[in-house]
Amino acid sequence: MTTAAANSQITRGSGSNVGQVIAWIALLFALTVIGALPMLFQGLNLTRISQSTPHLPLVLMGMLVTSCSPTLAALFVTWLYPGAGGLRSVFRQARVWRVGAIWYAIALIGPVLLMLAAKAINAARLGVLPAQWMDVPSFSGPGGLPFIIFGSLLAEEPGWRGFAQPRLQVRYGALAASVFIGLLWSTWHLWYVILPGGLSNVSGTDAVATYMRLTSTAVIYAWMYNSTNGSLLIAMVAHFGHNLAASLIPTLADGGQQHLISALLYFVAAMIVVFTTDARTLRGPSLHGSSPN
Repeated sequence: MTTAAANSQITRGSGSNVGQVIAWIALLFALTVIGALPMLFQGLNLTRISQSTPHLPLVLMGMLVTSCSPTLAALFVTWLYPGAGGLRSVFRQARVWRVGAIWYAIALIGPVLLMLAAKAINAARLGVLPAQWMDVPSFSGPGGLPFIIFGSLLAEEPGWRGFAQPRLQVRYGALAASVFIGLLWSTWHLWYVILPGGLSNVSGTDAVATYMRLTSTAVIYAWMYNSTNGSLLIAMVAHFGHNLAASLIPTLADGGQQHLISALLYFVAAMIVVFTTDARTLRGPSLHGSSPN
């Protein structure tokens, strides 16, 4: 199955695609705020949530809605919006799995190597070797492996890459679409600043690193998505690879410096993609392609 075949209904009208994306963006932020309401009403920020928090199930449900808002918004729009292609326009892309093994290696091993490099650079900057280079992720709690798997595979990628990327790149090209999605992704990722005291939870360095890293990552994921003939699955696996690497390689409490270093490395990787591919497609000259599906 080629990208064009998988997204044939998406490519019929670029004007209607833009309308769908606008509706998705509006719903994305509406759902994000709705999910945050239990915390807003109780004057909570993320650092004050504990087992003793009043109405904890409602708070956790709201956080789930917020974290899944990219996918939920995409599913609502494709279901309700005339000509959006229905739910299949998103889910059928996840069935494109027969791609070269190199793509799975890039998705799973690449983030680990990149974040280890960031940690090594940060250690050289500080002049102190880390006491522990890697850690075993927990299998329980909000940051545990089950949450990483669910969040990586289902909560976001059907929205960012499965819905927005193919619709925007039809009209604006893959690079422009991915940069726009990256900026939107970064803004949404900092949603917790709307909570009471939320601005105190993010430093200026962290904010800059978030925009640089996620915009660069959006370019990389678009390259992977388009180079594998529209495989949403490979973008999901890459998202999982990053989140797993972040869990395996803990970041120091250093004011966001290690985060900024990893963001710079993602930026370098994104620039390599940009300068070795066509901006309209972001398809690589030698690594692209998947087996017919």
